[in-house]
Amino acid sequence: MTSYNKIISFFASLALPAFVYAQAPLAYNSSGTIDKEMREDFVVIPDEADDIDIPIPSFIKRNANHIIYNGADWTGLRRAFEMSKESPVSIVHIGDSHVQADINTSTVRELLQYDFGNAGRGLVSPLKICGTNQPTDYVFQSSNSWNTVKLMNTSWMQTVGFTGTSIRPASSTSELTIGTKDTDDYNPFSSTTLFHNGKLSIKEVTDADGNKLDFRAIPSRDYTQIILSSLATKINVKFASAGDLTLYGASLSGERPGVFYHSIGNNGATFDSYNRIGSVGLGINPLHPNLVIISLGTNEAFGRQDIARFKRSIHLLVSNVRQANPDALILLTTPMECHRSVLTKSKARVRRKGRKGYRTVTRTNKTYAVNRNIAPLRKAILDYGKANGVAVYDWYDVAGGTGASTSWINSDLFAKDRVHHTHKGYNLEGRLLYDAIMDALRSQN
Repeated sequence: MTSYNKIISFFASLALPAFVYAQAPLAYNSSGTIDKEMREDFVVIPDEADDIDIPIPSFIKRNANHIIYNGADWTGLRRAFEMSKESPVSIVHIGDSHVQADINTSTVRELLQYDFGNAGRGLVSPLKICGTNQPTDYVFQSSNSWNTVKLMNTSWMQTVGFTGTSIRPASSTSELTIGTKDTDDYNPFSSTTLFHNGKLSIKEVTDADGNKLDFRAIPSRDYTQIILSSLATKINVKFASAGDLTLYGASLSGERPGVFYHSIGNNGATFDSYNRIGSVGLGINPLHPNLVIISLGTNEAFGRQDIARFKRSIHLLVSNVRQANPDALILLTTPMECHRSVLTKSKARVRRKGRKGYRTVTRTNKTYAVNRNIAPLRKAILDYGKANGVAVYDWYDVAGGTGASTSWINSDLFAKDRVHHTHKGYNLEGRLLYDAIMDALRSQN
């Protein structure tokens, strides 16, 4: 057990989610057909490993582990971190399944909060209610029935919020239980902000033992803040809904200085799918982001390539975030090299059962090959950042560059699908991103 894991501090520690993916290979075959094992609804298995202080393999390009500023001025972010003992710093990390699991992002969160203080768990989403995998360090559940929509659903029967999730109560009165999980780390909150569309009327708030809590509800157009009379780790909120109320998530705050590291991840997500929401920038605005990290591109590598369209999609999301959050820095990250499945058919002669002679059968064989679409998408992100003054973290290069996927497979850092990482691989990714952020905070650009 490392020093990181021994620290149980009110201000500076979070429980690190401990789970890995278990699933069959996910990719497209050689004809471009979607191999549905890739994009959505992973099976999550607990992992006893909970060590973020892991050795950094020799194939990691540590000399490349830095932010490429592209002319972006990070002075304001450095100043915000310097003032983190007086007011919280807010980071929002948007991504796909790599982020939804919240292993790499929880590593960054834990390390930054160890250095600068724990402002609270931050954003939590109703992923489990929507029928998909949810990070293990928080609770977002209900005994009621809900109409649900996920970002990657083909049709949306109700509004989808900036979190990529949407739940609508099936009755006029409902309840939600929201909070942090029971762990060795104490991470209480004194206020929660419910993000929603439509009228929300809070009737009662109780703690984990069912005791009524005094509270003050402050409604706004797109959210309702609930100020609690005392600290809590879990609350049950009873409310009345009218009309087309939909909820997207909540933010848990300790109303104390330090760092918020909010993560928004959706399995199978692309730039286009977030652009489909149309209001991501406005949605994250109440989180007051100082830095918005966007980690997308992996799923685009399993479809048809149109680099010009891809750059337009990047620009649309970046512009949407910038317009609503003009003081926030934006950091794009590139996806690392991964594999795709290749299906081939072969014919074989087999002996007939109980009869003389042979028959010919067709067999489908699955193999893997490097996904060659990743490299041009990585270049497109680098080119876009350079042309538009947006900082980039070149994870492709840091992870080892071309050929890195083989090294990751051999080091048990890639999951069986050769697209996602193991728990150890995500911890490594998070640790390296943390190092790059800390390097940026120390340097002068």
